[in-house]
Amino acid sequence: LLYQGQFSKRSYGIEADPVAFATVRHNVRLNENATSWGGRTSVDSGCVSRPEDVGILTMRAGKAPGASMSGLGKVAQDRGARSMTWKVRCYTLQDIFENYWRIPKPYEDVFVKIDVESYECKLIPSFYDWLKEERFLPKMFISFHPQIEACIEEEFEGVLRFLRLYDHVRVGNDSRELNVTEIEATNLRSQMHDVVVYQKHHIVRS
Repeated sequence: LLYQGQFSKRSYGIEADPVAFATVRHNVRLNENATSWGGRTSVDSGCVSRPEDVGILTMRAGKAPGASMSGLGKVAQDRGARSMTWKVRCYTLQDIFENYWRIPKPYEDVFVKIDVESYECKLIPSFYDWLKEERFLPKMFISFHPQIEACIEEEFEGVLRFLRLYDHVRVGNDSRELNVTEIEATNLRSQMHDVVVYQKHHIVRS
C-alpha cells in the first residue's frame, strides 16, 4: 500500500486482521506529514466478501492475529481449537468502491491488489456480475493460495468466467499468458498462482 501510494493519485487499503491493520495504519500515519504522497494513502479496518457473506464474519489465524496466514476459510496454519478467532465486518468490493471510497467510473486508472488467504474461489467469481457491463475494468493483481486445491469445480467455473472479462491474464513468476478462451475450468487448479489481469487500454496508457 505504501509503495503504490508513492505513484498513485489515491491509494486505499482494507485489512481484516486487527494486528496487521494496526501496523499498516501506524505506518500510514507516519507518512502523512513526512512525505509528499502520505496524505493520499489510507487504510480501513474490514474485509471484502462476496454478497452472500456480507455482515459479521469470523476470521481465524493459526497462531495469533498478525500471522501471515489468517483468513475466513480453512487456512494452512489452522490449529483447530487452538486457533485464534475474531469477528470482522465484511463488505462487497463494489459497495466499498461506490459507497465508501467513492471511486468514480470508469475504472481504467484503478489498480487493485487482492490477497484474501484461501477465500479466492468464493470472492473472485462474485466480481463478474459487478464488472460484466463495464467498458473499462480495473487492473488487478490476485494472489491465489494453495488452499484453492479444495475449491469445487463450480467455483473454478466462476473464476474462469471472471477472467474472461479481460484481454490479458498473466500467471506465475514468469508472467506467462494464460489462454482463458481455450482453457477449461477443471484445468485452472494447477494454473492459479499470482495472477495479473488487465485490458488493452492498460498497455496503451502505461
